[in-house]
Amino acid sequence: MNPAKPIGKSSFYKQLMFGILLLLIVLPWIQQQFGIWPEKPLFGAFEKQQKVNRDSLNPESWFDGRFQSAVNQQTEAGIGFHNTLVRFYNQWQYMLFRKANAEGVIVGQQGELYEEDYLRAATGAFFIGDEVWKQKAIQLRAVQDSLRNLGKLLLVVVEPGKGTVYPEFFPAKYAGLTGGPNNYKAMLTHFEAAGVEVLDYNACFLHWKDTADYRLFPQTGTHWSYYGATLAADSLFKRLAVVFPDRIQPFGISQLREANELRHPDDDIWLTMNVMASPTVQNIAYPTLVYKTKPAKGLKLLTVGDSFYFNWQNEQIILNTFADSKFWYYNKLVYNHAGAETGLTSPDALLPEVMKHDVILIMITERFHQNFAWGFDTQLYEALYPGNIDRRSHFQNEVRIGNLEFTRIYNEALAARMPLQERLELEAKFRMFGDWQKHPDRYPDRDDVIEMLMMAIKGSPDWYAKVQQKASERGITDEEMLRIDAGWVYEQKQKERQAKPQI
Repeated sequence: MNPAKPIGKSSFYKQLMFGILLLLIVLPWIQQQFGIWPEKPLFGAFEKQQKVNRDSLNPESWFDGRFQSAVNQQTEAGIGFHNTLVRFYNQWQYMLFRKANAEGVIVGQQGELYEEDYLRAATGAFFIGDEVWKQKAIQLRAVQDSLRNLGKLLLVVVEPGKGTVYPEFFPAKYAGLTGGPNNYKAMLTHFEAAGVEVLDYNACFLHWKDTADYRLFPQTGTHWSYYGATLAADSLFKRLAVVFPDRIQPFGISQLREANELRHPDDDIWLTMNVMASPTVQNIAYPTLVYKTKPAKGLKLLTVGDSFYFNWQNEQIILNTFADSKFWYYNKLVYNHAGAETGLTSPDALLPEVMKHDVILIMITERFHQNFAWGFDTQLYEALYPGNIDRRSHFQNEVRIGNLEFTRIYNEALAARMPLQERLELEAKFRMFGDWQKHPDRYPDRDDVIEMLMMAIKGSPDWYAKVQQKASERGITDEEMLRIDAGWVYEQKQKERQAKPQI
């Protein structure tokens, strides 16, 4: 009887590799079925996958690939260790290619993380034109003067943008593109010319960043650091103390603690990347604040703004400085003095709410300059000066103030290779046309009605073909002939209206 033949090294390694491979196949199934090992959840919002059933399988969904795609997505989302595998994939993509697998995030020089919209804003891709800012400047100055006569201050606070403050870290595709027109420059130019009260933190941060002991923006975040936010709050309160003597007491800083780990939101971009490693802490410090006793007649503050405000709220800077406050997040969600969400804003309650407060801040960072004040400025102007905003201006403003809507229009302009301002104007005209069809009584202006009639003629192929034929016969452009025909229709309608007996 021959003794058992010993297993050779080659055979042993083959069996070992087979065992490891089998384990890699079995472990995800075990995790999927029993969830033995806890996984860190992914950060961010994800679309919930609908369960695929046999009812969704039909010849059409099979041949166009929808069924297979749905099954594949469901399988991927339900596999064991899904979150860990996502983080592992994102980690090596970031390490090898400096690629961030997070929507809207881009990696700059030396690992600086940006939300790409800040770079688009800083380089002028979101520029909406000088005329918009000229009109807003006129309206804001009028509102500011009315409130000043009532002992109130309206102040536009230009929050700093990482794209403007740290252009030296831009990725290659944006490097050197900051010299042209953008909304920030146009806004400042026209607001300052009109005498609108502005506190420009972009200018402050650019001045401070070379001498500040700590970073004003974290490398891994999109908002100002707590240190930067504290410097900003101190500047604001000292300015308010000049306007309202003995009604506000600026705070003090007892110490600055150098960070070993980051506090949220200093890591907000990093978290959206869903990688395995922890974020690096690069010259970040967290201040400890001390407050003096509030004055007997403290100021009441109303702020309309974006998420930069939450740094002040998290540190209880507003709570400990003002007698009362409200924060209108994107001019939509209402937060009270303690920082609790209490409901939604109401245009009808806008003016009464403004009148309850001493200081009204419009706080906005460069990513949202095109959405300026999310309609608050025009709503307040209309409340103080009813009827001064025509329908055209109403819809021109409406297509800009919602960020998701503006982003859609921006992407459509890119796809059509159309200037953004032209695409915005077309969107406004389209909405105005729909409103005119439903409510013609809202349009007393002759030029507005003729423009709506021109759109109606263009939308009627037979009618427009006749206009084009007449334009060719007369040797004029289609647009000129279109305006002539629309003018004729307008005059006929006016005659018909005048000829109707008055009841």
